[in-house]
Amino acid sequence: MTKSTFLGKFLTELRRRNVIRTSVAYLGSCWLLLQFLDVASQLMIIDVIVGAFMFIFMLCLFPVVIYISWHFQFTNSTWVRTATVDFDEDGEPVIPPPLGWGSWVGLVMIISLSLGIGYQYFHVVKDRQDIEADGLVKIVSADSIAVLPFVDQSADKDQSYLAIGLAEELTSLLGQTDGFRVAASRSSQVLTDKGFSPVDIGRRLNVQTVLSGSVVNVGNRVKIRVELLDTKNGHTLWTENFLREMKDIFDLQSEIGRSVVNLLQDKYLESGSLRSLSATNSTDAYVVYLKGREAYRLQTTESFKEARKLFEQAIALDPEYAQAYVSLADTLALLGDGSTQYGVLANDVAATLAERNVEKALVRQPNMPRAYAVVGYIAMIRDEFEKSLGAFDKAIELNPSLAIAYMWKSRALAELQRFDESFAALIKANELDPLFRSATYNLGVELEIRGRYQEAEDIYKQLLIDYPDFPSSHSGLAGIYFSQGNYSASIQEAYLAHKLSPENEELKIKLIGSLLQLKLTDIIRTLTDDPIYDATLLLIEKNYQQLFKNMDFEVAANPDDYWVAFEAGWYNAMVGDKSKAVTLLTEKQAGLSETDKFSMPYCSPAIEIAWAHKQLGQIDQFNKIHQQCESLKNDQIDSSIKYFELDYLAARLAALNGDPNSALSNLETAIKNGWREWWTHIDPLLDSIKDEPKFKEQMLFLENELSKQRQEVREFYKTVE
Repeated sequence: MTKSTFLGKFLTELRRRNVIRTSVAYLGSCWLLLQFLDVASQLMIIDVIVGAFMFIFMLCLFPVVIYISWHFQFTNSTWVRTATVDFDEDGEPVIPPPLGWGSWVGLVMIISLSLGIGYQYFHVVKDRQDIEADGLVKIVSADSIAVLPFVDQSADKDQSYLAIGLAEELTSLLGQTDGFRVAASRSSQVLTDKGFSPVDIGRRLNVQTVLSGSVVNVGNRVKIRVELLDTKNGHTLWTENFLREMKDIFDLQSEIGRSVVNLLQDKYLESGSLRSLSATNSTDAYVVYLKGREAYRLQTTESFKEARKLFEQAIALDPEYAQAYVSLADTLALLGDGSTQYGVLANDVAATLAERNVEKALVRQPNMPRAYAVVGYIAMIRDEFEKSLGAFDKAIELNPSLAIAYMWKSRALAELQRFDESFAALIKANELDPLFRSATYNLGVELEIRGRYQEAEDIYKQLLIDYPDFPSSHSGLAGIYFSQGNYSASIQEAYLAHKLSPENEELKIKLIGSLLQLKLTDIIRTLTDDPIYDATLLLIEKNYQQLFKNMDFEVAANPDDYWVAFEAGWYNAMVGDKSKAVTLLTEKQAGLSETDKFSMPYCSPAIEIAWAHKQLGQIDQFNKIHQQCESLKNDQIDSSIKYFELDYLAARLAALNGDPNSALSNLETAIKNGWREWWTHIDPLLDSIKDEPKFKEQMLFLENELSKQRQEVREFYKTVE
C-alpha cells in the first residue's frame, strides 16, 4: 500500500467516525470559552491562574475527545463501540459489538495520561506565574520609590481617607525594607494636590519609580488597582487589580509591598516576610483610624483635637489596636504648649498622656518605627535630649525612610550643640520629605547660619511657589536679609509674613525686632503696646530717666527674677550707673542653668557677667567664664556655623582680654558679614577700643548704613499703609 493510499483511507476513516467534525466543534467551543474568560477577567477581578488552568485542562482533554470519537458513538442514550465498517457484504448495517473491558481500560489510560501531563504542566505554569508575580524575575533595578495618594473612585467621592490612608500605610510598609528609599507620603500628596503627573512627581522627589493606583470600597469589599511607573521614561513596569474583603486589607497591603520590592530589588521576599504593623481585627476601628489620620494631616489645633477623638474611638472599637495608640500618643504630644506645638495641653500633661499610650502600643507591637519616634519626641519635649536620640535611632533602624524621625533627631542634636550631626539629619529629612514645610524651612535656617545664603534663599523662594500662603517662607527670607545686615529687605519680607498671619506673635516679634534695629519707634508703636518693648524704646529715644525709673520698679517687684535684674544691669552698663550694673549682673546668677547662662551665639549672659567680674577685679571668675565662651565660640566655628554674631562675640572677647588689634579685626569682619546692631557704639564690653580711629570709622559706616535703610523702610510703609 502506498503512502498516499494509506493517508487517503485514514482521512476517510476519520470522517466516517466523525472525528474531524467532533474535533472542530470541540476546539471551537474551547476558543469561545477562553474568549469569554478574557472578557470576564476585565469586568471582574479573576486570577490569571483560572485562565491558565482552563486552557491546560481543555488542551489535555483534546486527546480524550479524539479517542472517544474514534472508538465510540453515543446513540439511543448509550455509549456503543464504533463498528469497523458501516455495512457488511450484503449491504446490511453492521451492529457494533458491546463495550468490552479493553475499551474501558484504553479510555481510562488515555484520560489518566492526559490528566497527568496536564497536572504537571499546570504546576510549571503556576510556579512561573508565582515567580513573576512575586518579582523573582526583576523587571528593573531601582532603590527608591514614591507612593502617591490613591484615587478615590467611589461614586460620592467620600472615601479620600481610605485612598490617602492606603498610600500612607504602603509608604510606611515599604520604608521597612533595607536599602530602599521611600519618599514621604506628605510630599507625594502635596504634589498630587497641585496636579503634577505621577512621573513629574517622581522626578521632583528624586525617586526612580512611582506607585499609583485607585481604590473603591463597595460594601465590605475593596477594589484596588495599582500601577508601577519608571520615572526615567514614564513606562509602566507593572499593573495589577485586586478585589478583597475589607477585613483582608492588611494582607493586601503586604502583598502589594512585597511584589514591589521583589520587582525592583536584587532580593526575594517570601510571603509573610513583610507585615503591616497597623493591622487590626476590627474593620470599623480601621475606618475610624483612617479618618483620624485624615484630620491629623491638616496640622491645625482644631484638627489635632478632632484626630484625638477619632483615635480614641478606634481604640474603643479595638483595645488591641497598636497603631491607633501610636497615633493618639503622637497627637497628644503635639498638643503640648511648647513653641513648636499646638498649645492645648500643658507640656508635662501632654508628655505623660502620650507616654502612657505609646507604651501600650509597644507592648502590643514592639517593632513599630513611629512608636519609637514618638518616644524620642516625648523625651525631647522634656529636655531629655540624650535619651531622645536612642529612641530616634531605633525608629530609623526599623524604618530608614521615616522622615519625621530624622527631623526630630536634628532638633535634639542641635540642642546638644552637635551641629554637624544635626545638619546631616535635617538634610536626610528633607531628602525623604522635600515638601515638608517645617523641615524645609528649618533646612533653610541651617543653611543660613552656615553662611550659605543663596542656597537658603532658593529654598525659601521654592517654598513660596509650593505654599504661597505659608508665612514662614517670607519669614525665612527676612532672616536671611537680617543676617546680611539688610534690615530694609528683612522688614519688607517680615511685613508680608505678618500680613499673612496677623495673629502669629512670633512673626510680629520678628518684624518688630527688625524695626528696632532701625530705631523706627513710631512704626513699632502702631504695631504693639506690649510693655515688654518699653525699656528698649525708651533706650532708643534716650529717655534714660524714665527708663531707669521703670527698671528700678521692675527689680523691686521681681526680686528673685535674674532676667529682670540682668536687663536692668545691662541698660545701666550701657548708659547708666556701671557700679549698679555690676551688682545687678552678678547677684542671683547662681540660679541660672549652664544652658541658660552660656546661650549661643552671644554666649550671653555669661559674657556680660564676665565683664562685671572684671570690673570687680575678680579675675579668676572672669577667666573661667571667658575661657568657656571662647571654647563654645570655637566649637561653633569649627562646626561650620557662620553667624556674624560669632565674629562680634570674638571682638568682645578680644576687647575684654586686652587685645585691641584682634578686637578691631573681628569687629570689622562682623560688620562686613552683616552686623548692624545700632547699640554697638555704647557696648560697654568694647570700651577698651572705643578711642581707636578704626572703631570710630566702623561706627560712622554703621550710622550711615542704618540711616539709608531707615529711609527705605519709611518709603516702603508709605506704599503699603
